[in-house]
Amino acid sequence: MTTASPQSQPEVLTVGLAESGRLSRRGKFISVAVILALLAGLLAWRFWPTPAPLFSLSDLQDVYSGMVRHDGTSEASVIDRRWSSEQEGYILPTACEPLFEATVLNRPPREALDGVGTFWELDRSAVSLFTYRYRDVASAHGEYQRLTSVLENCRDVPVQVHARPASRGMLTVTPLSLASDAPPQIAYVLTTNDGTKLVVHVLEFNNTISWQFRYEPVSGAYLPQTAQRVMDSLTDQMRAVQDLMVTR
Repeated sequence: MTTASPQSQPEVLTVGLAESGRLSRRGKFISVAVILALLAGLLAWRFWPTPAPLFSLSDLQDVYSGMVRHDGTSEASVIDRRWSSEQEGYILPTACEPLFEATVLNRPPREALDGVGTFWELDRSAVSLFTYRYRDVASAHGEYQRLTSVLENCRDVPVQVHARPASRGMLTVTPLSLASDAPPQIAYVLTTNDGTKLVVHVLEFNNTISWQFRYEPVSGAYLPQTAQRVMDSLTDQMRAVQDLMVTR
């Protein structure tokens, strides 16, 4: 008697449901992660603060159109270093000369491109305000850092100005009361024995450095409030013009 053997079944290669599900969940997770990363990058690019545009010479002229006196006693003029006439003279000690190069000696900073300035008289005092433009923010910041470094080494030092107006006296640093959002500023005064003062305020803003130079032939302590209001007004003008530059 012959017994029939069970019919052989073909072998079938299968992938279990658990393994298939695991791969599917992993793929979904990777896709979601990629999408979230792309969205985060897009948001970061959209809201990341962009550098403010650099001031052109025309922009500086717009700034100074709001700094001249409305009574017609002053006007703004372009400073072209090719036609600038340097003042004959020198400063002692020579290490302190950079503090008076742009003002008393009328020497444009080496890295400056051009600038705009104005001048007016107040009673017996004479005031000049001018701004030099640099090719980038780093160049302007380098000039400001150079001046602050020199000032730190020359504070409370006897200084002689062998130029017009000739002066000699003690160089002191003027403390400034600045708002929390004010741009970097320094101020210093050379006071002679008769009380005459050569006052310099310096302000850094974007790719520019501004100087305010005051000649005050009056005795008594120097009060920086009036000069500071001038620098505050200049800052307001620069910010207003910069806002217009952004919308162009």
